[in-house]
Amino acid sequence: MLIARVHEWEQQMTGIDHGDMFVGRQVRVIRARRGLTQQVLADRVGVSRGAIAKYEAGERPIDSRKLLHALAAALSVDIGDLTGHEHERLGAPATAFHAAVPEIETAFWTAGNITDVAPARRTDSLIDASKHAARLQMECEYATLAPLLPALLTDLYRRTRDGSPADQHAAWDALAQVAFSTSIAMRARGYTAVAWSAAQEAERAAQMIDSLPGHAAATFARSQVLLSRPGALKAALDCVEDTAERISSDVRTVGEVQTLGMLHLQASLVTAASGGDPEAHLDEAAEQAARLDKATASAASILGNPTFGSPNVALWKMSAAMEVRDADAVLHLARQLDPHTLPTAGRTAQYFVEVGRAASMKRNYPASIHALLRAEHIAPQQVRNMTHVRELVGHTMRKARRNLTTGDLGRLAQRVGVVPA
Repeated sequence: MLIARVHEWEQQMTGIDHGDMFVGRQVRVIRARRGLTQQVLADRVGVSRGAIAKYEAGERPIDSRKLLHALAAALSVDIGDLTGHEHERLGAPATAFHAAVPEIETAFWTAGNITDVAPARRTDSLIDASKHAARLQMECEYATLAPLLPALLTDLYRRTRDGSPADQHAAWDALAQVAFSTSIAMRARGYTAVAWSAAQEAERAAQMIDSLPGHAAATFARSQVLLSRPGALKAALDCVEDTAERISSDVRTVGEVQTLGMLHLQASLVTAASGGDPEAHLDEAAEQAARLDKATASAASILGNPTFGSPNVALWKMSAAMEVRDADAVLHLARQLDPHTLPTAGRTAQYFVEVGRAASMKRNYPASIHALLRAEHIAPQQVRNMTHVRELVGHTMRKARRNLTTGDLGRLAQRVGVVPA
C-alpha cells in the first residue's frame, strides 16, 4: 500500500515512526510515560488487559465517550491529550478559525472596552449580524463564522452600555445568542476554555434581561463543554436537568420550547454516556417538539434553536443508541428517519456519521465508508474534526480490504488526519 510505503520511507530517513494517528497510540505513549502496565491501566478503566492491548494496537477503535473519559481519567490527562492532532490547526479553512481565537478571547475579556474607538453598528444591523452568525454556527461554517465574531461581540457589548433602554435590551438578547453560538463553535474546534467563557457570558447576558431561552441556551452550552471533560459527566447532567426542571412550567414561546427541548436532548446524551437509560429525556424532548406548532412567536427575542424538532429528536435517539453501542438500533432508527427532513447541514452530516459508525460495528466497511464520505461532503469542517470519525476511519483502514485503503478511504484518511497527506 502506497501510504504504508511512504511511512516506511519516512521512518528509514528520519528515524521517526509517524504511523497512522489514533487514540490508542496516544494511550500507549502516555501509559508508558506514566510507568503503567497494560494490566494496571485495564484495572483502572474496568476492562481486560487484552482490550487495552487491542486499543493500543489499533485493532479496536476508542469511539465512545464513556471509554474515552475512563481512559483519560485513568491516565490523569484531558480528553484533548488523547485526541488532539496538530493538523487540525494547519491549512485552510482551519487557519482562518484559529487565527481569530485570540481576538475573540479579547472581546470577552474586555467586554468591548478596546482601544479601537470606531462607533458601534446600529442595533438593527447587529441583530441581523447575530442571526447570520447563528446560522453559520448551525451549518458548521466555522471558518466563516470565527472572523466575524470579535467585532460583533465588541459592538454588542458597546450597545449594552451606550444605547437606549430598548437598544440595550436587544443588545443583551443578541449577545446571549452570539455568545452561545461562539461557545458551541469553540467547543467543536477544541477550545474548551474559550467555550466555557462564552457560555458564562451567554448566561450573564440572559440574567441582565431575565431571558428564559437565554438561560436554557447557556446551560446547554455549559453541559456540552462539561461533556468533553473526564470526571464531569455528573455536572454535565445535573446542570441541564436542574435548569429544565426550573423553567419547564414557564415555557410558552417557540424559542422557549426549542431551548427546553434541547436541554432534554443533551440530558439524554449525557445519561447514555454515563451508562444510564436516556428514554425519559428523549420522551420529554419528543413532547416538547409536539408543542412547537401551538407555541407563540416571541417578538421580543431572537433567541431560540430552530434545529429542534421531531426529526432532530429522532437523530439524537440514534446518537444515544450509538453511545451504548447498539448498532442494530441505530440502523433501525436510521431507516425510519429521512435525512432530508433534518434542519441543517450539520445535523444531516451527523445522521450519516452515526450510520457509518453503526455499519462499521456490523463490519460492513463499504457501507461505513459510503456514509462517512456523504457526511464529510455535507459538512467537511464538522466531520473532519470529529475524534470518533478519525478513530473509525483509521480502524477501517486497518481492517478493510486493500482496494478500499488506496481509494476513497485512503483519501478520506488523509483529510481527517489519520495519515499524513
